[in-house]
Amino acid sequence: MDDEDNDYELERQKTIAQNRLLLDSLGLDPTGSSKIPGSKLQTPSKVSNSSNNKKRKTISSNIIQDEGPRRRSGRLAGLEVDSEILKVKLEEEEKERQVLKVLSRKEREKIMKISEMIEDPKEGEGESLERYLSSISKLDNPRKYPTNEDSAKESYSDSDSIPSEILRLKSAFKNMELKANAKVTNDRVFSMVIHPEKTKTLVLVGDKSGQLGIWDALGSPEEKVKSEDDTNGIEEGEQYEGRVWRIQAHARSAITAMKVDPVNGSGLFTSSYDCSLRHLSFSTLKSTELFAFTDDNMLVTHFDLLPNGQEAWIADRNGGMTHCDFREDKRGRERRRWIVQEEGRAAKLGGLSVNPLMPHLVITAGNDQHLRLWDVRSLSSVPQSNKPESVPLKSEANGDDPDTHLTGETEYEEVAKYMTSKKGAGLLRGSWQHGKSCSSAYWDPWGRRVLTTSYDDRLRVWNLNPSSLLLPQPLPPSHFTPSKQIQHNCQTGRWLTILRAQWSLNMDYMPHFTVGNMKRSLDVVAASGEKICQLWNEVVTAVPAVTASHPNIVDHVVGGNTSGRIQLWGSGNA
Repeated sequence: MDDEDNDYELERQKTIAQNRLLLDSLGLDPTGSSKIPGSKLQTPSKVSNSSNNKKRKTISSNIIQDEGPRRRSGRLAGLEVDSEILKVKLEEEEKERQVLKVLSRKEREKIMKISEMIEDPKEGEGESLERYLSSISKLDNPRKYPTNEDSAKESYSDSDSIPSEILRLKSAFKNMELKANAKVTNDRVFSMVIHPEKTKTLVLVGDKSGQLGIWDALGSPEEKVKSEDDTNGIEEGEQYEGRVWRIQAHARSAITAMKVDPVNGSGLFTSSYDCSLRHLSFSTLKSTELFAFTDDNMLVTHFDLLPNGQEAWIADRNGGMTHCDFREDKRGRERRRWIVQEEGRAAKLGGLSVNPLMPHLVITAGNDQHLRLWDVRSLSSVPQSNKPESVPLKSEANGDDPDTHLTGETEYEEVAKYMTSKKGAGLLRGSWQHGKSCSSAYWDPWGRRVLTTSYDDRLRVWNLNPSSLLLPQPLPPSHFTPSKQIQHNCQTGRWLTILRAQWSLNMDYMPHFTVGNMKRSLDVVAASGEKICQLWNEVVTAVPAVTASHPNIVDHVVGGNTSGRIQLWGSGNA
């Protein structure tokens, strides 16, 4: 120890002794229980010796210096004692309010009015949202589905037509530019879809906290705002582009998937990690719970609808596929679950998609690296393991809601046993293992191709012949192999939403898809693997991890990032 250290130690011991003397003279406990935040130490009036007062004044000065760093943040901010206490009190009250909000979100009613789902609404906000959605409900927008009569050429599977179709697609995406840029949700974007109405670009966005953002992207702007502290800010004085409404559609859990009603476009189906599937009707302006797990650990990861819009297949984190029929006869509808992957860390099904041409063919993407093709017609023959305890049905006559929970469940052992039997040979029609976890899988709008995204940094496309899919037996391995593998960085980490390459539902052009790029761009890629365009602008400073395409306006695509900001891209062509 050098001389400087010795001097410091002597000074420290001297200060400790002086402090102890002062505390003893005040009759206070030297262990520290005498410390009163915000108060100043004063000399008792009984002590009148001037030398002691002078010494005590010096010691008090030292004590205040020692206490300073413990309250440095408040002092450096220029806060007085009263304002510091007030600040803490306000923070505690805000925390209490947030807790109450979370509790109310967890207790979602089975039927809720849209006006009840807006938190802290501005004057007239609820009424304007209801008027807007009501106007959308009056427009008929059925999804276009393929038919068995469609030829190979009509489904763009004729190899001779691909070069000319690629040129046509590139022409449609020529001169792309940023059309709109707005903060639509308060939290990270988790899922997104564009409504098919041609006269509007209505973007529906689900975030990490169960909030649903409704964005009329090219509508009249709502108000001018200053720049916000997010990962993709806007310049001061710039406007929100379009009109934005926000409702709390689910409990405080991520909205994992969204589908517009395929029958007429008059509603929105959403799933969430709060273990529920809900339907938001644009005509009745109500959100209704269609299905919910009683176990909070199930977590609905994805779902897809059948073309009739009355049935859904639901995937969960524990390797289960659930069929839900939500027709008018609610008491008799089926809500049965089959565990199709062995339980464990790799059991999670991250993706699920229903073939639009042959709805009995369902594909799943698993954390166990596998893409699987199922013929779900066979599942009804698998013996039921158990019947979950059902919540007693409430009387609809009294205005209450019926049960929305499972009616039956089959364990993995039963499914595996059935697959090895002669009768169950056609249940699993095909399987293919990726290098790492398979995060998503989608059928194209023609029902002929499958697109997957994987953490092994590959996007893969399968071309499947409908005639071979019609056969009841499993496909030969050579017939269930990717025809195209595209290198793509999918290492999003924990702070970005997982990349999922998404097909465009537009059937007027050859099949193509959108996917976020870690270089902060949005890529449009043809089914052949050729990149059509890469969309980037200097104002886009975050990765558009979630993407979507307009079903009826081929060049309208959107990307969403971690801050809840969405960019709409469109062609500058006349």
